[in-house]
Amino acid sequence: MVLYPVVVQEYKSGEILMLAYANEEALELTKQTGYAHFFSRERQKIWKKGETSGNEMKVLEIRKDCDDDAYLYIVDFPEDKVACHTGNRSCFFKKEYNSEAKPEDRATSQFWQELYELVKNRKENMPEGSYTTKLFREGKKEIVKKFGEESYEVAIAYLREDKENLVWEIADLVYHLTALMVESEISIEDIMTELKRRRR
Repeated sequence: MVLYPVVVQEYKSGEILMLAYANEEALELTKQTGYAHFFSRERQKIWKKGETSGNEMKVLEIRKDCDDDAYLYIVDFPEDKVACHTGNRSCFFKKEYNSEAKPEDRATSQFWQELYELVKNRKENMPEGSYTTKLFREGKKEIVKKFGEESYEVAIAYLREDKENLVWEIADLVYHLTALMVESEISIEDIMTELKRRRR
């Protein structure tokens, strides 16, 4: 029986969640059901991720590496789920090495996704003292007003060639754009899909 290593990656954030193994049967079950299946080397049996814990992984895409001896599962895995048996979100939480010459820097898309989730959480829970809570309580008209104001301020900073202020104003604009998207239930994935569609 051939076992293939399978890397599991969350499609929105790009986060690597776990590494497991699969045989041909586990791969076929994954394709048939749409949910991640693996082969346990310890128990010598096929298992479905989340069968007992409830932390199921919906597989959106399966990729092979260049040598056809390893796989990548790209999954939809909500933020409230955990992939690791320790209770951590990802199995890769033990930092072994971090070069000072190359500090950690998250991808822009991942950071924007984190901002989106934060704003969405504020909308759902409405914590007191939060500017985001105040914005959502005041409603769509206030969100549109603030977005319009920030757009104008970005334009003015650009025309004045004031780079430092322009960075500040663009950051404000991105934040208010994110709030507008959350209010409209438009995801970052929706925007990326549309941009990819337009790409020539």
